[in-house]
Amino acid sequence: MFVLTTERLRLRWFAPGDEAHVLAQLQEDSWKRNISDPGVHDLEGASHWMHSKLIELYWRSGLGLWLVERRSDAVPVGMCGLLQREYLPVPDIGYAFLPQFWGQGYAREAAQACVAYAREALGEPRLMATTATFNDASGRLLESLGLRYVETTQFEGVEGLSKVYDSGLAAAPLSEEQQIEDLLRRFFRVFNNQNGRLPTLAALPYLMLPQALICRGDDSGLQQMTLQQFALPRYELLMGGRLQQFDESITEQRIDRQGRIAQAWLRYRKAGVLDGQAFEAYGQKTVQLVQTGRRWQIAAVAWEDLR
Repeated sequence: MFVLTTERLRLRWFAPGDEAHVLAQLQEDSWKRNISDPGVHDLEGASHWMHSKLIELYWRSGLGLWLVERRSDAVPVGMCGLLQREYLPVPDIGYAFLPQFWGQGYAREAAQACVAYAREALGEPRLMATTATFNDASGRLLESLGLRYVETTQFEGVEGLSKVYDSGLAAAPLSEEQQIEDLLRRFFRVFNNQNGRLPTLAALPYLMLPQALICRGDDSGLQQMTLQQFALPRYELLMGGRLQQFDESITEQRIDRQGRIAQAWLRYRKAGVLDGQAFEAYGQKTVQLVQTGRRWQIAAVAWEDLR
């Protein structure tokens, strides 16, 4: 699943078939020196590491390190993404590139796009990052992105000292009601592919609980879906060319919040071009939300299109 694109790069989820690139990265001295030595020496080990450290995180959290490839020839050049460390309060930026691609601005281009993706798709105005104390080049890159050095500290379970960087808040914190409204807007926007925009369905596992209940009602009855059953067909439809210039937006809403639980009642409009035919439709949707720690997530969605 593609996550984002830049002028020269595409960032996507790792998938079976990427083992050779993973192995090449893990065997680099720069990876072992600046990150860790995972003890991976063959494709079988790379496959296991890739599934346990990368792929399993995508559907569970919507975060992770993503494969960075050149748009011109699909050559993998490294990995970059957003992670949630147990020892940090907000997501952090992580990246690693093969040495033969250093000095070409790929790391900065990918990391800068991740900062924008965190803010626009995930609703995360604040990010952090950590580096090894001797990795001055990485520190300069982070500072060029607007992060500032905070401290040098020892994190539990991390070998050696780490330098910590923090972007700080870009704006005043939102109220609980504003957070809910912002989450609903971002949920609807992940499907938008108007004017060549890349749909951000890869953000859904971040916006929703992994076990979220998704239901659609129509004349044939009630269809229940898991998050994957909901997201993957829509990704194929929006990315495969059948559904173009698509947008879905809220036209009316009512939100009831009681403590850490909220219910939204919505009317929506959607329009696009399906198999070459323009269409416009309306519907109603209900969304249940829960506050999980410092943010709100979607726990359930049910909708029906109206005639």
